[in-house]
Amino acid sequence: MHGISELSSEQNIMVVAFPAVRQSEGGPAAYLAPFAAAGVNMDMICQGLPQGDSASMSFTTSYDNWSIVMRTLPQVTAGKSGPAPLISGGYTKLTLFGQEMPNLCGVASRVMEVMAEAKVPIHLITTSSVDISLLVAAEDEDTALNALREAFSL
Repeated sequence: MHGISELSSEQNIMVVAFPAVRQSEGGPAAYLAPFAAAGVNMDMICQGLPQGDSASMSFTTSYDNWSIVMRTLPQVTAGKSGPAPLISGGYTKLTLFGQEMPNLCGVASRVMEVMAEAKVPIHLITTSSVDISLLVAAEDEDTALNALREAFSL
């Protein structure tokens, strides 16, 4: 049993990252709510471990939302301290799904090993009990997909 039954990819992904989201300034809700209100479908939301009052936070969205993100950023950052947000594009999201994952040990570890062996850097990782999502550079998509398909017999 490999634990992975499906593999999909989504191209044209961008990352919006905030290096220091402060709880005292409304925390993640203060950053995400304006994007949601503007119609940005956010995915792969990831918050780092807090360091005092702040933590890093990022999300992915389709690069098609670039203009909405850029129009919304001033509203999000107004009155907040800390470093400027980081915006970057040129990514592909890979999603590995497996209904068996909750009952298997080492599936995520094996996925990371496969990517390392294929020399594909992972820019962001999110998981749930039944899926693993990886953000890779668009130019690494084919290499990553081929390596994952072979490793998990997909």
